[in-house]
Order: sequence, then structure tokens, then C-alpha cells
Amino acid sequence: MKTALFVFQSRFGKMTMLTTLRRAAAVVAVALIGLVAATPLRAEVIIDVTRGNMRPLPIAIADMFGAGPAEAQYGKDIARVVAADLERSGLFKPIDQRAFIQTPASMQTNVRFADWKQINAEALVQGSVGMTPDGRLRVEFHLWDVFSETEIGGTGMAFSASPQTWRRMAHLIADAVYKRITGEDGYFDTQIVYISESGPKNDRKKRLAIMDQDGENHKFLSDGSDIVLTPRFSPTAREITYMSYYRGTPRVYIYQIDTGRREQLGDFPGMTFAPRFSPDGNKVIMSLAQDGNTEIYEMNLM
Repeated sequence: MKTALFVFQSRFGKMTMLTTLRRAAAVVAVALIGLVAATPLRAEVIIDVTRGNMRPLPIAIADMFGAGPAEAQYGKDIARVVAADLERSGLFKPIDQRAFIQTPASMQTNVRFADWKQINAEALVQGSVGMTPDGRLRVEFHLWDVFSETEIGGTGMAFSASPQTWRRMAHLIADAVYKRITGEDGYFDTQIVYISESGPKNDRKKRLAIMDQDGENHKFLSDGSDIVLTPRFSPTAREITYMSYYRGTPRVYIYQIDTGRREQLGDFPGMTFAPRFSPDGNKVIMSLAQDGNTEIYEMNLM
């Protein structure tokens, strides 16, 4: 790989101009919360995601059973989010809970598959919610093939985390159901970073914003005092790189999602644009305009 004879120095290290780049695919690895999973087994309920015309799979998603009022409410909320996630994929058709015959409490003893066959459910999601002694929320769920009366994947899965993260646990359950039935990775436990534009035509404000893939947990990461553009996640999805016109000068920054800390990558001459993380997250690729010529540079973050 050829490099230029000059570099720029910043607190992150040297930034080198690249004249040859290889294309790479970005990989987003999202940390799971206390995930316990078993080796998937082949089941009769299968969705072929390669077909052009597909019939959504009728699936029953029961409220997670909770012994107390708080746990029961978490169980209802989690089931609601799982159903919404799967329905938006277009591959599943959640059955109206008003048609359910068996109750969540009775399923803790045994699943009456005849009741679920009667309402034409082909798959069933059921489980329970409880609080651990250290105050964490523990959710256990099972995915059943109603026709064969067997559990898809062989056994259940459990998640334990802070009660405030109940929505994420619901997304993780939806991901697991999607994976076990379609064979493809789910995408429900993901976030979207984007630029929110608002205000009158002659005074538009651009703010860095983030939300869950279903539009929930929305928050602004900048106050709109400076124009922000081209945000991109790091491979760990815990950092964002973006361009900001701070005091009218374009600069590239890294934003730490967990701490809310913003760091400028460096003070470079010219205009910098379109930063991207490398697949390993150790470098940032960006363009830099200098002397009327725009080139692609990389900066080592290590």
C-alpha cells in the first residue's frame, strides 16, 4: 500500500494519506446481556427467506408469566415488543391474544398444544419473568413448534439485566426467535444514529440523534448549536464518528455513547469529510481537502 510523504500529527497518532484502499465490510458486534443459549436443532417450523412470495408464519406470543404485579407488567410489555418486532419483519403474523385459550400461568406447568392448534398457531413463544436477589430482571422464554409439539432449538433461553433494559431483552428475544426459525441473524437489537433537522427554513438546526430500530429510546446527542453530518457507528456500536462545523470549521469527532464524551480527532488543515471506522475499529478513514485536492486518509486510533 502506497502512502504520501507527509503526515499530520494529532493526539490519536499519525494520519496517513492513502492512495490505494481495499474495500471492507463493516461488522457490527452488539454485546448481549447474560445470554444463555443452546445449540439449535432442526425443526419442522421453517421460513424460507429466499422466496419472493411468502406467507407470514402465524405465531402466538403469550405474555411472560410474572408472579407479582411488577413482574406481570414486565411480562406483558416484553411480549408486546417481541410481537411488534416480528410483525414488522413481514415474516411473522402474531395472533391476537384475545383468541388465546391457555393462560400464561397454566403454561408454567405444561403447554396444551391442542389449544394452540385450535387457533391455528404454528409457533408459540412463552416464558416467565422474575426478579433476582440482586435486583436484576430475569426473563426466560421458550419457542415451541406447535405441530410437532417440540421446542425449536431444543431448550429455552434466559436473560438477566437491569429492569431498565427490559426493552433490549425483548429485542434479544425477538432476535433469537427470528434466528431459530429463519436461520438468519435477527436485527431487532440494533440502534440507528442519524441527523435530526428541525426549525424554520432560514434557521434550520441539525442535531446528532440516536434511537432503537423501532423508534423508541430516542435522544439527542448534540444541542444543534453546530451543524453535524455523516454519523457512523464503530464496529462495537458504542462509538460514533461524525463531522461537525464547530464555529464554522469542519472537524471530525468521536462520540462515546456510554459516557457522552466527545473528542476531536485532530486539528487538520483544509476540510475533512465523511469519516468511517475500519472493520476492526482501530482506525478512522476520512477525506481531507488540501490545496484544492481531496484525498483519502486514515488515522490510527490506538
